[in-house]
Amino acid sequence: MKITPDGSTTAARLAKLRGIMESRHLNGIVLSSYQNVSYFGRTHMITQISLPDRLAFIIVPRDGSPALLVCAIETRQVKAQTDITDVLDYVEFAEEPAATLARVLQDRGLGRGAIGIDARRLPYASAKSLGERLPGADLVPVDDEVERVQAIKDEYEISVLETAARATLEAGEEAANELPSGSTERDYSTSVFLKLLQRGGSPAFVVFASGPRTMQGHPESLDQTLVNGALWRIDFGARFEEVIYSDLARTGVVGEPSREQEATLNALRATQDAGFGAMEPGRRASDVFTAVKDEFKRQGLPFSMPHVGHGLGIGLHEYPMLEPGNDAVLEEGMVLNVEPLAFIEARQEAYHTEDLAEVTASGVRLLTPPADRLLRIRA
Repeated sequence: MKITPDGSTTAARLAKLRGIMESRHLNGIVLSSYQNVSYFGRTHMITQISLPDRLAFIIVPRDGSPALLVCAIETRQVKAQTDITDVLDYVEFAEEPAATLARVLQDRGLGRGAIGIDARRLPYASAKSLGERLPGADLVPVDDEVERVQAIKDEYEISVLETAARATLEAGEEAANELPSGSTERDYSTSVFLKLLQRGGSPAFVVFASGPRTMQGHPESLDQTLVNGALWRIDFGARFEEVIYSDLARTGVVGEPSREQEATLNALRATQDAGFGAMEPGRRASDVFTAVKDEFKRQGLPFSMPHVGHGLGIGLHEYPMLEPGNDAVLEEGMVLNVEPLAFIEARQEAYHTEDLAEVTASGVRLLTPPADRLLRIRA
């Protein structure tokens, strides 16, 4: 049976914000980013990503009902999506969003005192305008607290994340299996794009390259023929159920792999398994990084990664980042990607694999089966 969110989902998420208000002694919280408005307001406004000046806000007072403030172009859609009944709007270009927000906050008794904001996401100009219009308000950053509460996924989120991850893996594998001999990089990326759409995803990004271009950070496909023996790698994802991302990476070869290529993938997979092994409740995000880094050394692979993975959800890179300085404690319900990447300078080949896993009370539960071999494309 498919799990679907309902009004209780919104109420539970808003209760998390009220918990932050209680602990930080805030009168209210105002959030503006696509991720935060989508998560707490149960909305999806694609223009928050593609047109970032078209601001939207969720307003949650410590005592009282929540409200959404959106551009009038989005009002009809938002009302069809959200459980929040109080949807306000402003006219684009005729009204400054921050000015309208200031009036709304004053009308609701939130013009003074401590107000939590997502300071890393709110544009500087908007924050400045808001501060000038509400001189009695103290704008308090709550980014870390908001990220932490979103990191613990509910049953619905985990279900969608798993379905999305598996659909993405299927798209990549099927496209590789079906691609005819003599195809180009762009042919493969196009096929993957279509297969993501067919599986209910809205493609968000496709990083793909073959040969020496695999050494680049995020290369995009070219109209370049896939050559026999060339290594290739793909890192790609889509949005499912409108807002939840998939993100998966695989490495493959054109034709049959060499012994060295197979051995390198096996060594890389050992580093990924080491990361999964460290994903236990009570361990730290940095422990996962260290486990992967140490296994790189044991496998004789060069290590140059600033992080080895991240949370995933409405945000493509969510809390906690698996990096060496992050002492965030892993908790049951977190869903994390582990993605080791090795650059083999001597062969001008980069190997990348990325899979999703849930932190459970008994350890890790893999949401996608990790690669057991290099994918093949016909030579």
